Amino acid sequence: MNGKNRKSIHIKYAAEARTSVRTDSCLTAFPPALTLGLLSLALLVIGAFTVQAEHADEKLEITPNFVGREIAPNEKIELKLNRALSEGEGRLAIFVGETDVSALFSVAPQTLSYTPRLMPLPIGESKLTIYLVASDNEWKMLAEFSLKVKAADIVPQPEKSSEATGKSENQNETKSAENSDKWAMEFTPNLSINGKGQNQNLTFPRESAPERNPFTDVDGQGNILFKITRRGWSLSNKFDFVGVSFRQNALRFGELGEKAPNIDLSSYLIELSKGRFKINLGHVSFGSNRHLINSFSSRGITVTVPVGKQNEVILAAANATSIVGFDNFIGITRRQHSVLSATFAREFFKERPNGLRLEFSVTRGSLLPLSNFNQGEINDAEKSLGLGFKIIGSDKSQRLRYEAGFTRSKFTNPFDPNLAQGFDLTTIRPATRNARYFEVSFDFLQDLKIWKEKKLKLTGTFRHEEIQPLFRSIAASLQADRRQNQFEITANFGEINFVYGNLRDRDNLNDIASILKTLNRRNNLIFAIPLNSFFTPEKPKKWLPVVSYSFDHTHQFGAFLPVNGEFADASQVPDQQNYSQAFNAQWQLSEKLSVGYRYNRAFQDNRQPGRELADFLSVANALTLNIKPDAALDLDFDLAQESQKNFEQPRIDRTFRFGTRAVWRTPFLKNSNFSSGFSVTLAGDSNNLNDSRNAEFDAQWAYQFSFGKEKFKKMSAQFFIRYTNRYGDTIDRVFFVNNFNKAQTFNAGLTFNFF
Repeated sequence: MNGKNRKSIHIKYAAEARTSVRTDSCLTAFPPALTLGLLSLALLVIGAFTVQAEHADEKLEITPNFVGREIAPNEKIELKLNRALSEGEGRLAIFVGETDVSALFSVAPQTLSYTPRLMPLPIGESKLTIYLVASDNEWKMLAEFSLKVKAADIVPQPEKSSEATGKSENQNETKSAENSDKWAMEFTPNLSINGKGQNQNLTFPRESAPERNPFTDVDGQGNILFKITRRGWSLSNKFDFVGVSFRQNALRFGELGEKAPNIDLSSYLIELSKGRFKINLGHVSFGSNRHLINSFSSRGITVTVPVGKQNEVILAAANATSIVGFDNFIGITRRQHSVLSATFAREFFKERPNGLRLEFSVTRGSLLPLSNFNQGEINDAEKSLGLGFKIIGSDKSQRLRYEAGFTRSKFTNPFDPNLAQGFDLTTIRPATRNARYFEVSFDFLQDLKIWKEKKLKLTGTFRHEEIQPLFRSIAASLQADRRQNQFEITANFGEINFVYGNLRDRDNLNDIASILKTLNRRNNLIFAIPLNSFFTPEKPKKWLPVVSYSFDHTHQFGAFLPVNGEFADASQVPDQQNYSQAFNAQWQLSEKLSVGYRYNRAFQDNRQPGRELADFLSVANALTLNIKPDAALDLDFDLAQESQKNFEQPRIDRTFRFGTRAVWRTPFLKNSNFSSGFSVTLAGDSNNLNDSRNAEFDAQWAYQFSFGKEKFKKMSAQFFIRYTNRYGDTIDRVFFVNNFNKAQTFNAGLTFNFF
């Protein structure tokens, strides 16, 4: 956000025109697409060696202003870039933890900055991650930094003499008194309006044409951010709205049908806070007990009340299912369709968060058989009442870390006449059951130097979890009747990473004879090493790759043949072993050339009597190639071959795919780029019973322009033209079916941004 009272209007209009040419023979449709694809690719390759680079392909590096120190929750964050992003290179996405804060940063050519006035940074240590998002929506992580935010709002000042200190304290008190009586206000609206249209669409066959043809729609999104502060109190509001012209695209069309409003409230959040005291109203998320209530999200209210310096009480009430719209604005108008929760938490070591933390929670949940706006109907009424506690701790060196929890919940299925529909149903008795878990991790070795300043770290982790049969809590999604034990070893030696895990799982804890009892045994291994730089970090060997390997073995089998059930013989009791292997290698031969290879193998071995031959084997090989012959041109090639063998039929299915993508940042027209892609997929079986051929070609030219100063642009726009040609042909010689389809599409769009 670039300051206060900023307004942004995003207007987009796209017109689509589709034409299709029907031919009598499916063989005449494939060559044009293939010819266009190869011709476009050839032109791009030729252009690669004739266009001069505007600048060197310098690696993008990011330097933050907070490395090595703690910052205040409202302190400004700056990210310095060693160079500006090239045209068509993409955009930067920034995450704090798992929250996308990209839209909050002000962007200059080589600086990104954000002052968190409206949404203060989370207290404690979190990760700030920067990604480069390419034009084809491919995400690549550029950097990750540790963001340490202290609880104090005021940075301590250096000590002075008593006389000077007395004067400065009086001055600070006077300034504080003056500032505390002043109102600080921020108001930031945002509006996005999208116009899209499509004229007459001709396809083959005509039955595959879209129902709405032609059409013109106008959609919009808007939000309002408002914050006021005074005397340490802060009141912030955020409201998000959506609007559509076509009613079937309305936010609540699935719930209300033709009565759904075209303009609706998608979410909102009102927050009142001072220090550790906080009240949230709107779309909230609360709960940290794994089995009782875990990150439950809905519309409601939460209150966090500090009790002393080390205790806090969290009260919450919310609707039992997700809701949107202006109806039920607070979210807790129906007591029989709500979730209520109370949590008491104590930090035993104030100076070391989570050194020893205890939480005790009580939750009551009640569900009615009501339709949800984004889900199907809940076909039963449910109630639950439970309590639980969890403890988190670690030693001072963080070498030993542990977490444990216990939950007891009473679940009730009340009688529902709508479900019974006049029949006599068996009454379900209320069930009170328990769930528990604990996890402990210990670093056997920490930063042990072995060779060439490379350090070894070895960590062991054990996890246990048991959920009794018929355990249920409204506010947590769980699989009941399950016990699981897992052991894991992780090792890091310089850039080498190693993980080994063993898991044992079982169900039917009460050993009911008429129910299948399933046992799971799993072993997995992951290993990765950069061969190009591990042994010679000073002079990396470009011909050596970065390799990784993973192996997974799972054995799932029944403990016995159930009696008085639906199982007739031993062939119906599962006994299956699955083996999976994956190998990856990546060569960075130069700044202009990189090669990758991928191998996957999976084998499913069925061992129950009568099913010994029902086995499957799949193998995949893939080769990728990236060439940058010029700073303005990127070429990607992808070649893959897969095979699947069915031992029971017998039958082998093979698939071959070739694809290429080119992006050319035209030097003769600034802020312009041309991209094109071509792919072909051929598939068939060894018995020549099925064949399929699919081809696709697309080409797009995009141009960006703006008006105004570099840092304060008044308007920016993007115009694009896109052409696609798709072809598909499938033949089934068993049922004598031949499906043929083709389509040519022309799109043009114009996007405006005003701010």
